[in-house]
Amino acid sequence: MKKLFGTLFLSSALVLTACGNETEEAHDEHSDHEHEEVAGLDVELTTPETTEAGEEVEFVAHVTSNDEDVNDADKVVFEVLKDDESLEHIDGEFDENGKYKIKYTFEESGTYEVISHVDANGLHTMPKNEVVVE
Repeated sequence: MKKLFGTLFLSSALVLTACGNETEEAHDEHSDHEHEEVAGLDVELTTPETTEAGEEVEFVAHVTSNDEDVNDADKVVFEVLKDDESLEHIDGEFDENGKYKIKYTFEESGTYEVISHVDANGLHTMPKNEVVVE
């Protein structure tokens, strides 16, 4: 009987020790993940506030992640809308230092929205600006 209790006690101690090690290992793995940086995605969209119909203007999307320029974005597309109707989608061209640009000419007066659709680091963002064309 003493041998049976001794064996049960030893087995229980081994199981508890094994569980304790798994918990400690899981905690160590979790701690490692806490120190990894999470990639963010920020886009500063620059457009004129006003312009004249027929005048060429420039749109610029400055793409950054954790305050570093993103020079290899998966997609940067500028969308031009008027009265909630999408007029055009134009691929931005990489210039330098995280900046993607296009030149654009508004043909008619009115109030337009410009949205930059940006995909990078597995994230998507779409800042927008309003442009008044006289």
